[in-house]
Amino acid sequence: MTGPDHEPVAIELLEPRTMLIEWADGHESLYPHRTLRERCECAACIDEWTRKPILDPAKLPEAIRITKWERTGRYGLNLHFSDGHGTGIYTFRVLRAGCPCPECVSDPQEGTQAR
Repeated sequence: MTGPDHEPVAIELLEPRTMLIEWADGHESLYPHRTLRERCECAACIDEWTRKPILDPAKLPEAIRITKWERTGRYGLNLHFSDGHGTGIYTFRVLRAGCPCPECVSDPQEGTQAR
């Protein structure tokens, strides 16, 4: 699940609180902002040694949203959220593997829920 077909060709923030990624192979993924915030794997959200979650999702604001995104090299995105968090890097591999669409969730070769 790597290679040029799994590179994003378009990234857009949609209402209500959804991020759209259109992939080079034509697949489209819609990610709820809250889900992405809960899945952050930075050192502030996941213990670097044990991989146990530090972030308590119950403490996140219900209406959390992505305020901006930036590409990180050629491999991922840095997402900034309305709760002030902005240190997580979401690799394209992890984003594609965690595509929440029904097709990917039911196809073990295409999309397995990340984390």
